[in-house]
Amino acid sequence: MSYINTGAATWNAYKSGVIRKDSAFVVEDVYVSDVNASNGWAGMTYSSGKIELNTYYMSGYSNSKKQNVATHELGHALGLDHSTSTDVMDAAITGHTSTQALSQNDKDSYDAAYNNY
Repeated sequence: MSYINTGAATWNAYKSGVIRKDSAFVVEDVYVSDVNASNGWAGMTYSSGKIELNTYYMSGYSNSKKQNVATHELGHALGLDHSTSTDVMDAAITGHTSTQALSQNDKDSYDAAYNNY
């Protein structure tokens, strides 16, 4: 799932080390897995830190759209909610056809959640 790595790189380009791969000595905070179901969503993040990416929909998406979904779900894992503006945390992210960069709204939301980072 290279789009997960690219989504993580999008957040890390804003704040270095925000998302990093698990090591043998660190317990993961977020776990990413695939599901295959016609349930209406491409990605879902649970409060436990589990992210599910739905191959039923994602398999037909462009790489840009896959990256948008991954970046969006990682944003939820970081504690961010949906936004009403056209940015990564837009609830309608799957409607965006080009790769979304973090908007100022995304960055401000992150900073508000982690103001001591």
